[in-house]
Amino acid sequence: MKYFRLLIAIGLFLWIGCAREDEQLELPGSTPVEIDFTGTWSRQFEAGPGKVHTATYFVYQDSIRYTLTGPVGQADYVMIRDAYSAADHHFVGHRPDGQHYLVLVKAISEESITLYKQTVADLEEGLARGVPPDNTNQNHGWNTYQKQ
Repeated sequence: MKYFRLLIAIGLFLWIGCAREDEQLELPGSTPVEIDFTGTWSRQFEAGPGKVHTATYFVYQDSIRYTLTGPVGQADYVMIRDAYSAADHHFVGHRPDGQHYLVLVKAISEESITLYKQTVADLEEGLARGVPPDNTNQNHGWNTYQKQ
């Protein structure tokens, strides 16, 4: 089964790679492509009147740690890097418990990034997902995070 999944992943990588000529896309076992938005990025929002929360992404080359603090919800987990595309800042990773995530980033500057995150079933689904529209509300939509 793992062999079959690896073949599917390689096939998807090759298909995506052929469709995007100038893209730097890492293949399993290849030299990792550098993530160009490393650092700590945060935003505050209200989850109800007066219920301020802080969401923070700690972006490293090998993982992204997500924390959420506030009176309504808390979270703290690491997404271990499975694949990354430099062309469209497309990160797919998994938690140690097996949950997979797709993280997309755009509008990268020294001061801020715009980020979208959603859960996916596995690496293959994460690689196959496209970029959602700017006005999507799914998965809390696109949000801007400030450099810390």
